[in-house]
Amino acid sequence: MGDQVKVSDVQTIERFRAVYATALEAFGLALQDAESDVERTCVWLDAEIAPYWQKELRRGQDQVVMCKSALFRKQEIKSTPDARPSVVSERKALEKAKRRVALCEEKLRFVHRGRSELPRQAIVFKAALSPMATLLDRDGPRILAMLHRMTEHLEEYLRSSPEETERLLDILGVTSVKRAGEAEEAKTAEVTRDATTDGSAPKDLERES
Repeated sequence: MGDQVKVSDVQTIERFRAVYATALEAFGLALQDAESDVERTCVWLDAEIAPYWQKELRRGQDQVVMCKSALFRKQEIKSTPDARPSVVSERKALEKAKRRVALCEEKLRFVHRGRSELPRQAIVFKAALSPMATLLDRDGPRILAMLHRMTEHLEEYLRSSPEETERLLDILGVTSVKRAGEAEEAKTAEVTRDATTDGSAPKDLERES
């Protein structure tokens, strides 16, 4: 069994190589997209979200000042005790403006916390993807090249003469197996021949008889 190589469909290797190459490309694009998402999120926080809430905070603070002024003016209106003007609406407006300011401050704290945390998480994320990056950058191309060489050697084997076949088998690592089998057969034949020459049989043959 060690002296034969059965090659039924060389193109199967090439088809597998094509599928493997497609998978590597898909993984590479997914890895790039994931890393780009992290970078885009940092830019989005800096360029859009933080400025938006800073602007809203200033607007809310201005609104608080306006509501306080309106309440103060209403309270300063001279009137009789029985006809004192109501300041309910001014107080409600002031409380609403204060809640808006508190919301803006909370959003800004969240943005700043996220902006400081994202780079650290990005490092952890890239470290987790390091094995995949190694596969894509180093192992993947090496495996593709190996599969391509295997296909070329097998195709040449199918077209080659006996001398070329022996050389290709040696390249593919099959000749050593074949020679080991032949050496074992030769050793068995030599033992049998020696036993026949001196008139005695091997111990195993004696037991069988």
